[in-house]
Amino acid sequence: MEQWNNELDNLFAGYKATMPDPDPSANFMPGLWQKIDARQSLVFRVKRLTQVFVAAAAAICVVLALFLTLPRAEAPAAVNGNYVDVLAEIQPAESLAPLGLRADTE
Repeated sequence: MEQWNNELDNLFAGYKATMPDPDPSANFMPGLWQKIDARQSLVFRVKRLTQVFVAAAAAICVVLALFLTLPRAEAPAAVNGNYVDVLAEIQPAESLAPLGLRADTE
């Protein structure tokens, strides 16, 4: 058993001699963050782009909601009323008689 322990210790010592511990320099952390950012830059760009689109869509919705809730100036009298009233104003009752339609005026 002692022989195996010695062989294992020799193996680990040889491995440590061939693979020394990296000595971190002053640029270790900035270099590490650059590598991480390089891998994730596309994801961050897409995320920022979607955030911009969502913010723009929200702004457009707010503008449209304000536009719909603001009071409007009164339209001309010809436009007020429902569809039938507008058509009745466009077509006078005299022009309906040749078509066999009777106009009831109240």
